[in-house]
Amino acid sequence: MARPALAFAVAAFALAVSLLAPASAGAQAFGNAFEGMSNSKEPIQIEADRLEVLDSEGSALFEGNVVVNQGTTILKTSRLKVYYSRDAKTDKPGGNVRKIEATGKVAVRSGDQFASADSALVDMQAQTATLSGGVTVSQGSNVLSGCKLSINMATNAARLTPCGGRVSGVLTPSSNSN
Repeated sequence: MARPALAFAVAAFALAVSLLAPASAGAQAFGNAFEGMSNSKEPIQIEADRLEVLDSEGSALFEGNVVVNQGTTILKTSRLKVYYSRDAKTDKPGGNVRKIEATGKVAVRSGDQFASADSALVDMQAQTATLSGGVTVSQGSNVLSGCKLSINMATNAARLTPCGGRVSGVLTPSSNSN
């Protein structure tokens, strides 16, 4: 059981990093937003009302007031499902995270940086992350909003699409001290 717990911690960290990536990719004004999450030496604390491990499916489900905390960064959501790979030789959980789904108002905060959406999907193999529904990314007084944010984590390219109308944003030059 210890091995899947490690996978959950890695998955939670990967989700947090993926959710935070849009702030730096969304606009030049966001600079190195959320770079504090890259310190993998910080312990990761995960709390939830319930945890269900589905070894046959290769997944773990955290439900109810899910809080992932690493250093000064906090991720909150209602539901976090982590899909992990199986070891080809033993057919037991291998600990490598394949995919992460977060639903129920996903929110990540680190200092003055914030990202939120109704849901998030991170595909570790494809190195993509998608935030959907009421997407907002901000750093200080800089804010971008839209309906869907697609991120290529390998290239750090991001695309924010609107909810029928147009994307919106407020970029304040004086709020970026970098």
